[in-house]
This record gives sequence, structure tokens and C-alpha cells, in this order.
Amino acid sequence: MISLCLLLAACGEDYFVPSMKQDYLTAYSSASGELTSVVTDKGVRLPILSDATHSRIEADSLVRIVCNYTEETASDGTTGIRINALAGTVSPIPQPAETFKDGIKTDAADVLSIWMGLDYLNCIVEVKAQNKTHYFHFVEETVETDEATGHRTVSLLLYHDAGDDLQAYTQRAYLSVPLRQYASEGISGVTVRFSLHTSEGEVKTYTFDYNPIN
Repeated sequence: MISLCLLLAACGEDYFVPSMKQDYLTAYSSASGELTSVVTDKGVRLPILSDATHSRIEADSLVRIVCNYTEETASDGTTGIRINALAGTVSPIPQPAETFKDGIKTDAADVLSIWMGLDYLNCIVEVKAQNKTHYFHFVEETVETDEATGHRTVSLLLYHDAGDDLQAYTQRAYLSVPLRQYASEGISGVTVRFSLHTSEGEVKTYTFDYNPIN
């Protein structure tokens, strides 16, 4: 993640510019669709003090975002965030292979960074693109549960349809795989195996342990 901290001086005095952060967050909206609060991947809920993007989503819902923000303390002592920029992530719930009626597309993508967040597997991938829309999803290949231990193993595959786009420039896509649906009652832990087809012509798999907090 990116964290910038600047210390500026002018007229003999020091002025502190709050540190800018970039994180994956879960944002929540009000009855009007305005973003009102976020939950970090450490499980901390913070009110939104201001949103320079004036974003709106469906009323009383949540959305997964990548956000540039500063964390500040308001005059009333409340700690919150000021959003400078944000973008939505690709965050559909994984679906079984038979859901994809036109077949599973596995055009190349390379992992730049991948890590476990709160109830999500976060990933930044790089793809070759020019000016066409690329479509992403997550394929649920297998879900196996050990009834004796309550441990579940989930195998997921990245769906990537580049269409007829030219492989001209390297661009990034921000993915965040929802995992909470695998933490049903009686499940003690989940092993997540996330695979994708790379530009080297290989299938690469990343394995993580997901320990849901009930």
C-alpha cells in the first residue's frame, strides 16, 4: 500500500500535511446513497468527514473501493477520513463454472500484489490493453469441507475476457474477492487457492488461510 508523508516549511514555521494513504476499504452508504463511513481491512469503522468525489451508490448498501484518503480528527474529537479519490474494485461473489454460459475466459493477467484483507482476498493484477473493456469475474472451481474438522478448502480461478483488445500497454485492475460466504456456521477456517493464467503461459496459484471473525 502507498503511504506518503510530507513536511513543509514556510516563513520560518513548520506545517504538517496529513499522510495520504491508499487502501482497499468497504464503504457504506446512507438512505440517499451518499458514502457515510468505511471499514478498513483491520476491522475499524471510520466516518467519512468529506468526499471530494461526491460518489453515490445504491441506498443503504456497501461497495468495495480503492481509496486515496487522509485520516484526520475532527473538531469534535471524532477520527474519520477525507476522501480525495476512489475507484471501485472488481468484487463479484465467485460463481460455479456452469454459471458462465459462454465458457470461462482465461486471458493473461499477472499478479502485482496479493494479500488477505478482512473477509476479502485483495489483488492488483497487470494486463496488456489498449482501449477496450476487459471483463473480470471469479470462478468457483471446487469447495471441499472436512466435516470432522470444520475446515473448508476453496479453489478459485480468475475469469478474464480481454475480447479483441490489442496488447499495447500495461494497465492495472483492482480485484477484491468476497470470502464471507464460505464462512458458514460450523466452519473453523478456510484455505483459499486463487489461480490465474499468466503472460508466461502458466497457471499460477496463490494459497492463503482465511480465518473469519464471527
